[in-house]
Amino acid sequence: MSAHSTARARTVDDRVADGPGPLPTMLAVWFRQELTLLLREPVAVFFSLAFPLVIYVFIGIPYADEVLPSGARFIDVMFPALVGTVAANLLLMGLPIYLAELRTRAVVRRYRVLPLPGSVFASATLLSMLALVACACGVIAAVIAVQHGLRAEALSPLFLVLNVGMIAWLSSLGFLLGTLPVGSRTIQALSAVVFFVMFFGSGAAAPVDGLPQVLQDVLEWNPLKQWFDVLTGVYTGTEVTGGQWARLLVSPPLAVIAVALGLRFWKRA
Repeated sequence: MSAHSTARARTVDDRVADGPGPLPTMLAVWFRQELTLLLREPVAVFFSLAFPLVIYVFIGIPYADEVLPSGARFIDVMFPALVGTVAANLLLMGLPIYLAELRTRAVVRRYRVLPLPGSVFASATLLSMLALVACACGVIAAVIAVQHGLRAEALSPLFLVLNVGMIAWLSSLGFLLGTLPVGSRTIQALSAVVFFVMFFGSGAAAPVDGLPQVLQDVLEWNPLKQWFDVLTGVYTGTEVTGGQWARLLVSPPLAVIAVALGLRFWKRA
């Protein structure tokens, strides 16, 4: 077991020595603990922020004020994808790798002997990752706001709800990837493949119009592309077709299936 895992276990043992306590208190304590451990990995935090910023510097800045045929600026079309990329990077790669390491080090089994509900551990782990997602998205939004300005739609209820929905969907998929009954190295490779295929297949890094029509038809069902298409349409005020909304409706059932499978694998860890 790593030094971080040992320190974490000792902290939990000390906290529960006098009994489990109220659920909100346990969740708050465990959340602070998990968040502290995440922030102790500066390399992971840095690259989570650096990846979307690199895309912005090399793709966004040169064409930021270019007006597209739809009437929106290039940076306006790019902004929802940058926010989504931050969330996808952390939830499709960071979360699965973290969960896989917990299973590999047998930390999960140690936690199960403590007088604490497993839901507290799962919730605190996810909330700590979501806190990092919120901070990273805030950095991206602040950079775009200062350099180019944000549209009023950034605060529209529909746009915010869609972003929450996308993050929830990414969390469910990341949870499933992290609980697969394979080794941690396999999960690292698999999560990287899933992220980069979905990311580049979404058109966020480069247009997919030049690909063969067959591939374009397949990529229309890329869930990340579906989220980006609808979010971009809502944010820029351009038309979102009925087909785009219909394809997006596939995401909730997939999220439910992913969570159900993930819970099944997690109980066997």
